[in-house]
Amino acid sequence: MKINHNCSELQLEHELNIFFNSDKAKLDEWFDTPITRLDGQCPRTFLFTEEKRRELLTVLEEMKFGEMA
Repeated sequence: MKINHNCSELQLEHELNIFFNSDKAKLDEWFDTPITRLDGQCPRTFLFTEEKRRELLTVLEEMKFGEMA
């Protein structure tokens, strides 16, 4: 996954669908689970600004390569 400086909602949605294999139930569960890497916040709260979406992409990258629990 290539992370660029811009992070549109569509780009994030695309990357999430790839990672979660378009499984909406798994994605919704992930969105609503507090994550230590995000200071205990749920990923869903990170959808509303470009900066926060970039942070979610970074977390996805870390998850993809097993760099976080």
